[in-house]
Amino acid sequence: MHLILCSEDSEAELRAELAQSFASAPILAAHPLLLETDFEIVPGRRLPHLAFARQWLPNAQSVRAESIRAWAGIVLDAVVGMLPDDRPWSLHIEPHCGARMTHRIGARAWHSASRHGVASGQRSAVDQPPIPDTEAGRHRCEFIREALIELLQKKRRHLRRQLRPEPVHATVDDSLVQLLLTAPDAGFLSVAAAPVPFEQRHLLSPFPKGELPVASDKAAPSRAFSKLVEAELRLGRAIKAGETCADLGASPGSWTYVAVGRGAQVIAVDRSPLREDLMRSRRVEFRPGDAFRFQPPRLVDWLLCDVIAAPERTAELLLEWLRRGWCRHFVVTVKLKDASVAEVLALLKRELPPLTGELFLSRLCANKKEICAFGSAR
Repeated sequence: MHLILCSEDSEAELRAELAQSFASAPILAAHPLLLETDFEIVPGRRLPHLAFARQWLPNAQSVRAESIRAWAGIVLDAVVGMLPDDRPWSLHIEPHCGARMTHRIGARAWHSASRHGVASGQRSAVDQPPIPDTEAGRHRCEFIREALIELLQKKRRHLRRQLRPEPVHATVDDSLVQLLLTAPDAGFLSVAAAPVPFEQRHLLSPFPKGELPVASDKAAPSRAFSKLVEAELRLGRAIKAGETCADLGASPGSWTYVAVGRGAQVIAVDRSPLREDLMRSRRVEFRPGDAFRFQPPRLVDWLLCDVIAAPERTAELLLEWLRRGWCRHFVVTVKLKDASVAEVLALLKRELPPLTGELFLSRLCANKKEICAFGSAR
């Protein structure tokens, strides 16, 4: 069986996506915010996008144990023989009770994450205090991890040396082991051997439970900046100094604020002006007008769009930019405002893959009634 964690308050939407993508697969409730289903994983073939999924636990098994040491033994038995001794792997041991609390990280933390990036192996936003679950026991999970590392050190030193110390985006050689505790003595164990985490990286997040703390910066024009920061972390690529961005529907300037802070040049398009300091910035070229009519004077590195509009219009805007080859990378939010959401999602899932080399469709932790499309042009 496969387990899929829902994004917050999105179980109905995820069920609809699963029913559309895997018509004959059963869909059961394994636990709050956790759906059970079954479908075939074909090597080399990417599974459909699930925008309302937070994390996927492939080939998960229901497991029980009474003690910390017993839990560590179960995980050890599962990885020995399944994972090669000379290839990297990651380990997520997390509690899950079906309830989440919002956690925000401060400006210094997200600026540091933006500079270094998760893929660099440096510490990032995910190293901040994790989102707490009220049952199951985060401390218990930490003790299980410590006990497992101790066992690996004694019995499988090669595996111990290959264990990633922190989340990184998967390479073709990476494996991922997930233990999700639904109670102190019960949970689910998933072992995804390479190259599954890399091939299915649009569904299989390198971040435990697919969660990221929401960035916080009081100096930003609005909290909307946190969506761009999270999309960059999930993509494993951040805006860099010297790159060019087109920010459509830019006012009051939160996404421009992020790009300018990185040293990028920004063409900001909106009928309303940005915050005064951004309007004065030498890195910002403000173009008053309609974001949907704007055509860039040259190829830009990033299309950024957080415009408030009907989802059909935003979807067509993104598709036009990619079809015309106007951008290298993109982060675009699509508002979920009416009954056409399913049709818009189907359009994006059908039309975007041939136009992109990397693609994510996700309801971010920082999103409310919207999803985010981000990735790189083909």
